[in-house]
Amino acid sequence: MILKQIVAWTLLIIATSATGTQIFAQDQSRANIDVLEESLKPGRGARALEGSWTVQTTIRNCQTGQAVATFAKMVTFMQGGTAQEDSVGSAPLSRSSAHGVWRYEGSQDFSYALQFFRFNADGTYGTLTKARWQVQMGNPADTYEASATIQVFNPVGVLIASACATETATRFE
Repeated sequence: MILKQIVAWTLLIIATSATGTQIFAQDQSRANIDVLEESLKPGRGARALEGSWTVQTTIRNCQTGQAVATFAKMVTFMQGGTAQEDSVGSAPLSRSSAHGVWRYEGSQDFSYALQFFRFNADGTYGTLTKARWQVQMGNPADTYEASATIQVFNPVGVLIASACATETATRFE
């Protein structure tokens, strides 16, 4: 009798978990979900940013717009709203990969935010860098241009530097 109940409960749990419920990696408002559902055509709308991108980034002086440094990176935007980035802007052992989130803003517009850690020469934690990007998708959706604000925090969370940036990207295929 107990064995039958265990089997019945197990089947009920399996059947319940097999229903097609959507789960998003990040908290999404109902309005944002509605926008996403209306524009889920591949290569268009909310899903146009999904995939991996080869990116050329230029760090700029926020007041003058003058270029300070230019480097390459790869950014991958995953379904559900998460993102990952690797950059050649600094030595691999002095910087972690960046992780973050992205969002469809409507029409051809997206935003994404990333953060990564930098390490001192002795391997100790040095700073936390946060970047917030505004993206304008190209037409067709195999390129984009973006601009960012960047903040650098010391190990106790005090803002120690700010910068701006621009980037151009091409879909990696």
